[in-house]
Amino acid sequence: MVLSRSFKDTVKARAARDPAFRAALLGEAVEAFAAGDADSGKALIRDYINATVGFDQLSESCGN
Repeated sequence: MVLSRSFKDTVKARAARDPAFRAALLGEAVEAFAAGDADSGKALIRDYINATVGFDQLSESCGN
């Protein structure tokens, strides 16, 4: 089965229109880190950043 839209695009579109989804995504990342699952936590943080500000803008805002 071919998907008509990439997962990244789907997550980004949902995050753009749903603040509760953004909060839940970030909350899941924190819970994963707290549970000792760093790999899942990092993946969720990556998804959150890509769905919100993006790494380029984040880097610029950090002065890099």
